[in-house]
Amino acid sequence: MRSLVTGLLAVALLAMDLAAQTLPPPFPRPGAKQLLDNDRVTVWDVVWPKGQPTARHRHPYALAGVYLEPGDRVITDADGSRRNVTNAAGGVTFQLKGLTHIEEGTSDAPLHAIMIEMKQDGPAGDDPSSDLPPAFPREGAKKLLDNERVVIWDYAFTKGRVGPVHRHVRDAVAVWMADGKLRSTPRDGAPTVTTLTKFTATYSRRGNVHTEEAIEGAPRAYVFELK
Repeated sequence: MRSLVTGLLAVALLAMDLAAQTLPPPFPRPGAKQLLDNDRVTVWDVVWPKGQPTARHRHPYALAGVYLEPGDRVITDADGSRRNVTNAAGGVTFQLKGLTHIEEGTSDAPLHAIMIEMKQDGPAGDDPSSDLPPAFPREGAKKLLDNERVVIWDYAFTKGRVGPVHRHVRDAVAVWMADGKLRSTPRDGAPTVTTLTKFTATYSRRGNVHTEEAIEGAPRAYVFELK
């Protein structure tokens, strides 16, 4: 009898796993706009409109993000339980792959976030070079999260201040929280100027060596260093 029950339980678990694998991913969907896509990440600008539930979906990738504007949601978990969630502007999030749920905005002003899907299942490793200091940590940078997949930093550039030459030892996504212009000067090359717009994202490959200087505005970024 015990073996029969065990066998039935195994069959039920297998059926649940197969059902989960056939669910759609969370993105693309209405309210989500793709900002970046490469071999390591897909970056989405997401809102949760009031009264518009998503399809039941499964996250195929680990995900990290920052909430840009506050809002409320109700989340229906895989077991059918419901919970109300409120997120403040500036908060960060991380979740492992495999999460299955339904989300629905409940606030008049919708929750707004930038979410980063990490396509690889594990850390890719750091640049082994040690000739220069790494991009982070650095003076003025606040560490918001550090786990097995990502380190998140909050950093504001000071206009007119040229930072030291540094090497980006990890691939990184920068989510810009304020407008501005940033001049980047490679160790061996001509400087380039990038106009930065609030609530957009840029990508930097590991191994990049340069100095940085804010030449207009006060650019501030949440930097997601991918492990």
